[in-house]
Amino acid sequence: MTVATQPLHAAFANALAEGASPPADIQYMPPGRHRIRASRGGKPVEVEVSVDASTAATLQAFLARQLTAASEGREDRPFFDFNHEDREASAWPTEFYWAGEDPQSGGVRARVEWSDAGQRAIAGRTFRRFSPTFHLDASGRVTGSETNMGGLVNRAAFKRIAPLFAAEPVDTSPATIRMQTLVTTLHSLGLVEASATEEADLVSQVTRSVGSLKTQVADLQSTIATQARQRAEAHLATAIKAGRVAAKDADAHAFWTDALLRDEAKAIKALESLPAAPVLDRIVPAGTDAPTGPASVLARQEQKLAAVRAAHPSADFQTIYAKAKAEAPELFR
Repeated sequence: MTVATQPLHAAFANALAEGASPPADIQYMPPGRHRIRASRGGKPVEVEVSVDASTAATLQAFLARQLTAASEGREDRPFFDFNHEDREASAWPTEFYWAGEDPQSGGVRARVEWSDAGQRAIAGRTFRRFSPTFHLDASGRVTGSETNMGGLVNRAAFKRIAPLFAAEPVDTSPATIRMQTLVTTLHSLGLVEASATEEADLVSQVTRSVGSLKTQVADLQSTIATQARQRAEAHLATAIKAGRVAAKDADAHAFWTDALLRDEAKAIKALESLPAAPVLDRIVPAGTDAPTGPASVLARQEQKLAAVRAAHPSADFQTIYAKAKAEAPELFR
C-alpha cells in the first residue's frame, strides 16, 4: 500500500462523562467542512474533509459490503479498536446514517455494539475521544474506510464534534432525528430561514413560502396560457391567409383554435393538410345553384367537422377529424 492510498486517522473530541454507560450510537464525523491534522502511515498530515449526507451513504455502503464479505468468510467483521493499534476491539459498528446539520446531534453517526473491553475503557475513563479511519479523494470527500474503521484515543482532530457522553445526553431519538432532517430539508429548499427552529416559526415561514410559490405558479400558468392562445391565433391567421379556413366562419375559427390549444403540433399538421384556396369567393357555374370549387369543398369540410364536434363535444381534435374523414371521405382526399 503506497502512502497516498493509506487510510487517515483523525481523532474526534469526544469527552467521556464519569460513570456514564456506553451510548447506542456515536457521532462518527461532525457535519460541514473541516481542516484537520491527522496521521497517514504514522506521519502527520493536514487535510480538509467534507462531511454531508453522501459521507454517511458511502460509509454505510462500505460497511454493508464488509459485513457481507465477513458472513461469507472472505473478510473480517469491521470493528473499532484502541489507539489504532489494530488489536483488541472496543466496539463493532452496525450502521452508519446521516442525522442532519446540527453540530451536536447531527453529522455522520454510527450505531455500535460495545465489547467488554470497550465498556470498561469508557467506564474507567481510560479513553476520552474517538478517531475514525477513512479514505479521502483529492476534493476532501470520504471514499471508504478499512476493516478497522476507527478507535478510542486520547488526542483530537475534529474539535467541534459532540461529546460521546455529555453532561446532559444528546437527544438522538428517531423522532428528533426525523425533525432535524425535515428542518434541514426545508432550509435547503429555501422554504425556511436557517435560524428557524421553533414549530410556530417553521409553520409560519413554510406557509408564507408556499403561498408565494402558489402565486408564482399561477402567474406562470397564466403567461403560458396567454402565449399558447397567441400562437393558436397566429397559426389560424396563417391558415386563413392561405385559404384553408374561411375568413368569416366563426364556428370554424373556434374549432381550430380549440384544436390548436389542445394539441398544437397535430392541429398544425391537420391545418396544413387542408387544400389551400387563396380566393374564397363562392364559385357558381352558370345554370346551377350549387357552389363548386376549392371554396365550396373547404366550407363543406368545416361544416362536417363542426357537425361531428357538436355530436361529440368531449372528443379531442384527432378523434373528431378522423370521424369526419371516415364519414365523408370525398371531402378529405
